[in-house]
Amino acid sequence: MSTARFVVIVLAVATLFTLYVGHVFATQDLLAEVQGMRNDQLALQMTFDRLEGELHRVTGPEEIFAAARDIGLEDRLLEGPAIVLPR
Repeated sequence: MSTARFVVIVLAVATLFTLYVGHVFATQDLLAEVQGMRNDQLALQMTFDRLEGELHRVTGPEEIFAAARDIGLEDRLLEGPAIVLPR
């Protein structure tokens, strides 16, 4: 094997190895970024769930009925029998 061919093969192997190592590090960085985004999304989802729960507590039927009673509204009476539709 000639020296020139040996040098070309060594350079090709070194280049491929360098590309592979660069790919591994890039993949690890991307995975860390994805994990960070997942953690952010989980924190945002938990905040959303907490705020949605507070909204439901404040605007739930119990609160609405209590506020209506406070301003003098009363439950309406049934106006007649239930309507049953034939099938």
